[in-house]
Amino acid sequence: MLADRLFMKDDIGRQPDVLRDLAPRLVVLRDHAAGIASQNPLGRVWVIGCGDGLFAAETVSQAASQAGLDWQAVGPMDLLVEPERICAGDVAVLLSMSGNVDRTVEAAQLVHDRGLRLLAIVNGTGGRLGQLVPDRWSMDVADLAPFLCGTSSFAATIAALLALISGLSGRPGLDLEESAGILAEADRTAGAKLGDLDLGGVTGLRFLGAGAGIGLARYGAAKCVEVAARPVWAAEIEEFAHSQFWTMPPGDLVVLIVTSPAQAAYADASADALAEMGTQTLALDSDDAPVLRASLRLTVPRVGPAGLCHLPGLQHLAYAVGVADGLDPNRRLHLKADEARFRTSRLLTRRSLLGTGA
Repeated sequence: MLADRLFMKDDIGRQPDVLRDLAPRLVVLRDHAAGIASQNPLGRVWVIGCGDGLFAAETVSQAASQAGLDWQAVGPMDLLVEPERICAGDVAVLLSMSGNVDRTVEAAQLVHDRGLRLLAIVNGTGGRLGQLVPDRWSMDVADLAPFLCGTSSFAATIAALLALISGLSGRPGLDLEESAGILAEADRTAGAKLGDLDLGGVTGLRFLGAGAGIGLARYGAAKCVEVAARPVWAAEIEEFAHSQFWTMPPGDLVVLIVTSPAQAAYADASADALAEMGTQTLALDSDDAPVLRASLRLTVPRVGPAGLCHLPGLQHLAYAVGVADGLDPNRRLHLKADEARFRTSRLLTRRSLLGTGA
């Protein structure tokens, strides 16, 4: 029956096919980006988004830097309050699946008025953002259910940004078949290991990353916030030790996200230290970057580009926490059922959608 369908798990599982299906359009996006880069000397690349869009832009930032791009992953408020940061010759990439986030639309108007070259990455027609930015590329990833937590759309956004980086820099792009295989392998591993995870005594979750991995940490925390009820935070590994740690209950689960051997060494030391006060750690690591002293490990054979290998682990963990909290991650009806909070969320971020139920 449709009412019993596990939409979020289905969305996690279809990510390899989503990447494969995107292949022809990603070639178009890469070639279009190459055309943008050829028009004039390329300045900064402002990649502007909220929530998942910003997290994806942060997650691919290392790949962009290695490709020689001056990649600036920012929230729209960064530019709205400091517009003088924008220079002639810069390029602005606007990220929004719905295209209806108020501040992202305002930032698009700002960079448009400043004469920047604009490109919008959206899903579907792109809402208000799509109307403002004629030069747009749509992922066209159909939703499996209304109001579903962003899973396959996040993997698709990362793939789109890696194609954009390839086009702007002239460097080789993402091997979609290999990446799809990495995702499928990681999905099997995460589904098997996290399905029976005992979360009963966990008081909250802390997602920690470093470097470009901070985007993955913020994404992991956001997914838990969207489908679960217990307290969740994200932080950089070192800054956590200087701030959040001091009020953290020992019963919290600390999730350490690792994409390189250098990060693994710091995460391993943190896991060892946290064990002193009985705090459990869950490491999302890989064979060549292990976190051996973590309490629990979700180890994948290969990291993959921009941490793609860790997406299923973060998504399955959020699903498990939501179920443990007695909620339904497949529909998230608890968010809309809180009418005052849902209305306030629209006042904060999407005033144009007030009264539409969206």
